[in-house]
Amino acid sequence: MVTTRFTTEHLPTIVTQLRNDPFLLGFDQLFDRLISSGVGTAQASSYPPYNIVRNDNSDSFAIEIALAGFAEHDIKVTVKEDNLTVESTKDHDADSAVYVHQGIAARNFKRSWTLSPTIKVTGASFVNGLLIISLVNEIPEEKKPKTITINGPEVGTPVQLNE
Repeated sequence: MVTTRFTTEHLPTIVTQLRNDPFLLGFDQLFDRLISSGVGTAQASSYPPYNIVRNDNSDSFAIEIALAGFAEHDIKVTVKEDNLTVESTKDHDADSAVYVHQGIAARNFKRSWTLSPTIKVTGASFVNGLLIISLVNEIPEEKKPKTITINGPEVGTPVQLNE
């Protein structure tokens, strides 16, 4: 199985490369939105850490979120319009343990991703402290690329030009 992993460390470089791509015309607002949302800046929260993985099928992805110290019932995953949100609902007051050292961050969080209108969330699983959210890119038939036949005069047929 071939996977491509993108982490938050890669985002500033990716955004810069996309902004300078001569074939992506009219996407400046998208890149400005990414930058203004704090992507790739020191202000952007890095908790909890996550990966975005493209599966063998280029139309399916997974967001892997490391959630050590949380249980399945502590996590809430919602999709509203084109916004995917993962947040914790853990009651930290219920934890009566006295920590000599607490190296596992279990603080509450809320992390959101803006999804393309063609991206659909197909499921989520929580295995060994890793929340895996499955996504698929479902492009409608009318939005898929089409080959256009180029019609022209047949060879040997005179072409009349209007001036």
